[in-house]
Amino acid sequence: MIKNNLFRSMDMIINDTGVLVYVIDVESYEIVYANDKCKKEFGADIVGKSCYSVLQKNENAPCLFCSLSQQENDVKIGDAFEWENINSINGRYYIFNDRIALWENDRKVKIQVGIDVTAHYNLQKELLEEKNNAVASFEALLDATIEGIFIFDKQKRCKLANQVVLRLLGYSKDEIIGMNALSFIADDSLENVKRYMQNSVQEPYEANMKRKDGTTFPALLRGHNVVLAGEPVRVSAIMDITERKKYEQEILKLAHYDLLTGLPNRMLFKEYIFQAINRSKRTNEYHALLFIDLDNFKMVNDTVGHNIGDQVLIETAKRLKKSIRKNDVVARLGGDEFVILLETNEEEKENVMQSVMTVTQKILDRLQEPYYIEENTFRISASIGIKLFNDDRLSMDELMKYADSAMYNAKFSGKNRCKFFNQEIQKLMEEKISLTNKLREAIENHNMVLYYQPQIHYTDHKKVVGVEALIRWNDPQKGMISPAEFIPLAEESGLIIELGEWILEEALKQLDVWSRDADKKEWRVSINVSSKQFEEENFIKTVQNALLKYKVNTELVMLELTEGVIIGNIDETIEKLHKLKEIGVSLSIDDFGTGYSSLSYLKKLPMDELKIDRSFIDDLITDENDEIITQTIISIGQKFGLDVIAEGVETQEQFEKLRSIGCNLFQGYLFAKPTKAELL
Repeated sequence: MIKNNLFRSMDMIINDTGVLVYVIDVESYEIVYANDKCKKEFGADIVGKSCYSVLQKNENAPCLFCSLSQQENDVKIGDAFEWENINSINGRYYIFNDRIALWENDRKVKIQVGIDVTAHYNLQKELLEEKNNAVASFEALLDATIEGIFIFDKQKRCKLANQVVLRLLGYSKDEIIGMNALSFIADDSLENVKRYMQNSVQEPYEANMKRKDGTTFPALLRGHNVVLAGEPVRVSAIMDITERKKYEQEILKLAHYDLLTGLPNRMLFKEYIFQAINRSKRTNEYHALLFIDLDNFKMVNDTVGHNIGDQVLIETAKRLKKSIRKNDVVARLGGDEFVILLETNEEEKENVMQSVMTVTQKILDRLQEPYYIEENTFRISASIGIKLFNDDRLSMDELMKYADSAMYNAKFSGKNRCKFFNQEIQKLMEEKISLTNKLREAIENHNMVLYYQPQIHYTDHKKVVGVEALIRWNDPQKGMISPAEFIPLAEESGLIIELGEWILEEALKQLDVWSRDADKKEWRVSINVSSKQFEEENFIKTVQNALLKYKVNTELVMLELTEGVIIGNIDETIEKLHKLKEIGVSLSIDDFGTGYSSLSYLKKLPMDELKIDRSFIDDLITDENDEIITQTIISIGQKFGLDVIAEGVETQEQFEKLRSIGCNLFQGYLFAKPTKAELL
């Protein structure tokens, strides 16, 4: 039994501990003892009062949280309890230790010791708040990212997912927690993702994700194993790349398909050829490569414009697609050039050629059907070159080159037909390539030379009034090569631009020399201009620079252009011709009357001269029609105030006939052959 004198002797010690100590009668809840700390906190007169009325803001006994109230009916001497509580009077947080004992007069009491742990509690509360704030901030940060963020435990179960994940996959936060990582992967990507998940740090890779509703979408995934709060986890990020995939498809389409017709382009078509070469090598079955070029398509663009021309190309693409089978491929290389790859499933060459000819004729027939574009009607033919192959001896580029060569053969043979490539054509093509290379070297090394053919004015007597500059090429190995042979090569290869500039400069250089010769200082020099030269954007500037360089009399410079060059784009041509006239040069229409002549454009052009084509002069004496045409040209020239010169005059009879019908300017072998300047 605890004696009162013991508590009195201990009172001083208890008061020095700084804890709350009070004794409560178990039956009446009366406070029978309270130390100084307790009295200071709750009042000096609390002894003798009920504990629930002075120690808590509570009018109903007992307090529900008190250990005594929970054990009231069966507490025994020596029972001990521990509990925590925030005091409702002072707001302090205490940990209580209770023990049931006997007090004086054998009263059963509860001795209660309360330790003030408010500071510790507040610190703990602050730490908890900081933790909660940190978690909230972390989640807010995750939700602010554009990527979906997962955190999985080591069993691959979802511990956390940000709002992007929930939105992408269609789950709620409660649904997704605990789900396995592979639950979100589409079936076609499962094995790939399993392999990647074995890496501790995974660089981004693509996979298809699966939503809650079963739909899928392409995503970019990456993962990283980390330790978070002492626990090994895997942080995974996903990004929806649906739009990027769409852009990639668009870019792929731009890279591999023709924008105008929607057909495969050259790049993609080469892939088809590569595959066909490999198939042919395995099966020995033939494939056929068809190179198709529309005949005279340029005239469509020139007469009705490129918009209508584009519509013609679109319709052509449709007709070609309808002419072939499902396994065949048609592509557009550019301009009016198309190619078709035919799969024959045949090993016998004769059978292959027959079946290919059947398809090709079908194509030619279909392309010849009328084109009805807006208010225009066109009839267009095509030239087709064919190259057969059933192995890999030829590369893709060689196959294309040989089919192209066969197409040119078809075009030169009269157009609207097809030609198979053969060794003879190959030989001619190789010779053509060799000659082109030689021509390039000759131009680069300035191994060409200009000859000049006099132009004669005749009234009472013959007088040289000018010369035409004519290019000549004397190759060390092949000797003199005809312009009829190398000029087309120069046109086709683009070398004509460089060659034309050289001719212009050489002719002006010679004109400068003649300006100091009393007999030749008034001679005019005629210089031929090719269509590609004239179409060059900087052509006018090139002529200006050359004239400034040699400071010749511009009135003595005559530029000759063919009717085909002039009629190409009449509005642009007229503008360029007027600019040339402003520079001071004279202008001549070469080969006049050979097919494009039209008074409607002739009256608009600032020309100075017409040259009667030699084809009319050749049969002038024997063909009445040629005489009528020649006389008409002379009359037209006179009516428009133009000089008219007849070229290719070789006989006295031709000369006299031309004189009789009013011509007084001549050029031809009758008077002089082309020769070097120093021999004139």
